[in-house]
Amino acid sequence: MKNLILTSIVFISTVLSELAFLSIQGQTNLIPTEKYLSFFIILFIFSFIRNNVWRRLAMNMVVGLSFFQMMHLQFFGIPVYPNAIYLLFAETGEIAGTLIQQLNLFFIPLVLTIIPLTLNLFTDHKLTKLNKLKSIPYLHFLFLFYLVYNPLRTYVTGNTWGRQPSTQEFLGMNIYLSSSYFLGRILPAKLSSSRKHEKTIISLEKDPSIKFDGNIILVLGESQAASHMSLFDYKRETTPFLKSIKDDDNFFYRKAISSGVSTDVSVAFFLNNTFGKYGVSDVVSGKKCFFNLAKQNNISTRFYSSQSQQQLRYITNSICPKFIDDYKNLDTIQPNIENENAADDLELLTHFFKTDINQKNFTILHQRGGHSPYKLRYPKNQTIFKLTGKYQEDRVNHYDNAVFQLDLFMKKLIEKVQISETPTIVIYVSDHGEGLGEEGVWGHASLKRPSVEIPFLVYTHQADELKERLSSFQENPTHLDISLFISQLLGHKALIKDPNYTYIIYGNDMDGFAGYAEAIFENGKLKELIKKDI
Repeated sequence: MKNLILTSIVFISTVLSELAFLSIQGQTNLIPTEKYLSFFIILFIFSFIRNNVWRRLAMNMVVGLSFFQMMHLQFFGIPVYPNAIYLLFAETGEIAGTLIQQLNLFFIPLVLTIIPLTLNLFTDHKLTKLNKLKSIPYLHFLFLFYLVYNPLRTYVTGNTWGRQPSTQEFLGMNIYLSSSYFLGRILPAKLSSSRKHEKTIISLEKDPSIKFDGNIILVLGESQAASHMSLFDYKRETTPFLKSIKDDDNFFYRKAISSGVSTDVSVAFFLNNTFGKYGVSDVVSGKKCFFNLAKQNNISTRFYSSQSQQQLRYITNSICPKFIDDYKNLDTIQPNIENENAADDLELLTHFFKTDINQKNFTILHQRGGHSPYKLRYPKNQTIFKLTGKYQEDRVNHYDNAVFQLDLFMKKLIEKVQISETPTIVIYVSDHGEGLGEEGVWGHASLKRPSVEIPFLVYTHQADELKERLSSFQENPTHLDISLFISQLLGHKALIKDPNYTYIIYGNDMDGFAGYAEAIFENGKLKELIKKDI
């Protein structure tokens, strides 16, 4: 019973500390119920550790580590990434100098961790003094095993758990997971000199004079292959509306090249004006994040997604949510949906239209798009391309039906913009491509053209104003080109230290452990991808 009392006090104090911090930050706790249950069970097991020091360390590890997470969130607005741990050691002087000037940031994290730690240790001390705690000898070795298991597993197997902080973990637990990934993958790679991150070659200078004086809507697609759009001469009529406006002076379209072949890499890089070996450093700093740039020029920001918080758990932290005025996901937009994979992007649009779209905002509409399972990406009463019963053929049929839904989405949005009272620009770009058998690629994990070739679309009333900004685009612009274009609309001018950089596309690991490909262009058009291993 006394072990249960100690466990309950540690559990409640840790949870309340986290809830209090998130409330102060204006954020919502998103941890699922099963995480609370497993955390309680782990604490209960550790309460039987006989050695006082090990027991107190084990039971208070999460709340203790949360102090560092709170500090990082206070200063940077994002949680600690594995690479940030490396930067802590590599740039100790610079970080210390910065924090000394910001000592006020320590106050809230200190209060919110000292109070629960004091309560927990006092309770433990009293129960120990009264000899009321049950204990098991040598149980502290289980805690030691718990500490080394994840870093060791990551080093031996290449496991990627912890490579990016999750919004569905406790603050302190995210520090432990990030540390595990750092110790198991990044540190060994650094010590062996097999790879390195480099400081960015791209900086952005605030220049409000180049800001677009209107409403900016970025539609961020998911798994959309340009090769399956009739706009780009695909054999099937998958995008009849977009094809019908292809000669409109207000419409601009290109086949573009993504910065990665997985969502958590490409979205993080794209929304932070970065790519390749410069990527993690830029994402961790958050200095070039779209929402940050928008707020610097007093632009209201919104992020609406057709993906659930569970699906967004590795993305949200990379898009500097601290600077988002209105954040909504599937759990808010379609709260009664039974299967999160069956989200309807048109419902996202319905929600958006309920807001005042004539306000001068920067809005990201994040789709579920053409992500698998394809058969759930469109209503069955809108099966434009009939099923045959043959597995591979029907995979393509399902996908093409999903592409038709994108066309409907863009039709509704553009028609709304056409009658808008406010100058508005709509930009569509996908996170990465999707293979439907081309070059032997199914899905998007491969560093081949089907996984990296994406559509880039722009529609606006202000064709004359934007013509000059778009005229410099090559035949196949990159995610970075598009990022810098959007940053210009937000009032920031790009300064590129090395204009002759090689554009690099990463695999499904932000730290580069899944390999990369160098994009070779000829006359502005993608000629080939040269795959490299790290």
